[in-house]
Amino acid sequence: MLQALKEWDVVCEALGSGRQAIIVRKGGIADGPGGMEFGCVEFALFPTFFHQQAQRVVADIDFAAREAGAEGEREPVEIRHVATLAWHRAVTDRAVLARLQAFHIFTDEEVGARFDQKPAPGVQVALLRVYRLDPPRRVAWNKAFGGCRSWIEMDADIESCTRVSVLSDERFAALERELLAILG
Repeated sequence: MLQALKEWDVVCEALGSGRQAIIVRKGGIADGPGGMEFGCVEFALFPTFFHQQAQRVVADIDFAAREAGAEGEREPVEIRHVATLAWHRAVTDRAVLARLQAFHIFTDEEVGARFDQKPAPGVQVALLRVYRLDPPRRVAWNKAFGGCRSWIEMDADIESCTRVSVLSDERFAALERELLAILG
């Protein structure tokens, strides 16, 4: 079974294009009171439309091109990217989080809403090294994929896919240095 991180479709595209290399997460209801945790280092990015809304991402995102039907109505799901977790940090300081604005596509309001979600103020910020799968894999929709959860398991063979890093080694290292300087 392949572990997959459910993330908004537009965020998967931003990660897959190299525009974004971090994720800012709190966790889904199914993740429990502790919120999102990283139980694996390598995982697929599972694009979802669950909770995705145009007003929650910056204006220059071509959101209309990324819209689709309600979750569960699309067959099959295309898995276009895999990621490795470089590191993650709990961020509980709003000022630090504000300095990360250039590194993701969320609006200030969306980041603030995630930060303020219960049980306690703060979010997880994770740096991902993202790879495009060639060819992408299609996975039939399964009811277990639905709902407000961060992680799912799916039966998908990606071992035969070529993986192409969306960022050069040099660009990824520079980005990591910038982020670590902000996060301390």
